[in-house]
Parts: sequence; C-alpha cells; structure tokens
Amino acid sequence: MKITIRQLTLDNFADYESLTACQSDGGCYCAFWHVKVTSMDEWKQRQKDRPDQNRAAVFEKVRSGFHVGALAYQGEQLVAWLSVGPLSEFHWTWKRVAQVGESANTVAGITCFTIAKAFRGAGLQSRILEALKAYGRERGWKAIEGYPFDASAVEKHKEHVLWPGLTKGFEQAGYHRIGAHWLSNPEAERSIFRFELGGQV
Repeated sequence: MKITIRQLTLDNFADYESLTACQSDGGCYCAFWHVKVTSMDEWKQRQKDRPDQNRAAVFEKVRSGFHVGALAYQGEQLVAWLSVGPLSEFHWTWKRVAQVGESANTVAGITCFTIAKAFRGAGLQSRILEALKAYGRERGWKAIEGYPFDASAVEKHKEHVLWPGLTKGFEQAGYHRIGAHWLSNPEAERSIFRFELGGQV
C-alpha cells in the first residue's frame, strides 16, 4: 500500500500527539529540537514537570507556519512521525547550519524518526524515506539528510539510540553516507546520510 507524507498542521495535530506525547517517559512531543535547555538533565526534568510547555512550543511553531515535521500514512493508517524540515528551522541543528551555510534553507534534516509501535519491524523506514523524496521536491528542498547512529553505537546502547532511524533504512532508500555527524564520538559513533534531490546544494 502506498506511503503518503503529509506536513504537520493544526488539522492533523492529534495524530502527531498520538506518536510524540511519550507519556511513559514524560511529555516529549519531539519538542527538544525547538526549545533551549542547558543540559539533558534539564530536558528530562522539563518532560516530567512541564510537558504542556513542550506541546505548546511545537503547536506555536506549527501555527506560525514553520515546517516542524511530517506524518507518514499507509493508506489512511498513521504509521510514522518525522521531525523533518529545513535545517534553518530547528534550534538544535545550528552546528550543521554553520557547516552548510546558505543551503540550510533548502537542505532538510531528519532529527527524529518515530514509527508507530504496531508497524515496527515491517521495513517501513526505507519506504517512508523513499516517499519523502517526492515530498521534498514539491517543497523545493535540494537535499534531505538523516543522522542515524552507527552499528557500533546501536550494539552498545540498544534502543536508546534508535530514535533517528537506522543506517540500514537510509542505505536501502539510496541515501549515502557523507561523513561523521557533528556530535559523533567514540562512545556513540554517528553519521550523516544524504540524498540529493537535484539542483545546486
């Protein structure tokens, strides 16, 4: 069945909430990329104590017209959430923005990739990434990047480093490794995978 990518809007915000509230771990709402915190401890405390602020931060960005992310559907079934959009629209991608310069407005980064529990293990990541190409071209993006952890990090940290997606899924969708992620380190090696959509980047 065909995968359809739809931009997060106020109309489908409830679908977004169903995949990102993460109430068992506090209220995440995938807001980390859009708020300023000084440490991961502060972020974890914010999830626990002020989840409403996380939801509100994303809601306001959507209402203001930012491309906060997209939802993937198989038919009419919600299958995944992607925190994806031009690098310039995410607070915590500033180091990558500095690296790509003016292209940050047309290079989209996938900062989080959440597949609904009922659809995990079905090989959907590569199909969603494939569908994202046409979606990106429609919006004038010149390239899409993903930032999965390397196999060494997954082996070491297991499910704690699966949130950006898996290297295998990016490779199967034709994305190519172009170098190490700006936060890669020996304890958690990570890469930048990229697919060129056409045009000068």
